[in-house]
Amino acid sequence: MDRRFLALRVIATILKILAWLALGLGILAAIGALVASFLVAGDSGVLGLGIGDPLAGVAVFVAMLILAILFFLFLYASSEFIYLFLSIEENTRRTAYFFQQQYIGHQTPYAGGPSNSPQDSLD
Repeated sequence: MDRRFLALRVIATILKILAWLALGLGILAAIGALVASFLVAGDSGVLGLGIGDPLAGVAVFVAMLILAILFFLFLYASSEFIYLFLSIEENTRRTAYFFQQQYIGHQTPYAGGPSNSPQDSLD
């Protein structure tokens, strides 16, 4: 069987690559936020709001990590859904081909019975 829907296969593969890339970059960004929060600890923070506290850095780290994991799962699941539908299509096509071959193989020519040809009506 030939493989169909090449564009969907490419899109699904790109989504998987983007999922892993998003997870990696999200983890790195979360670690960067955590390190930055400890480096600026004791400073007045942005506009004097005091958001340079290490506890705030841990909260940002956890939030960014959760978002990175959720984004990874969304992209990866989207890719898997595309592959699922492609597999369903391929299996359905293969099953239809199999049943068509079975039907053609068991079909017997019609023997006997009245004929509708004009030659028979003249006899």
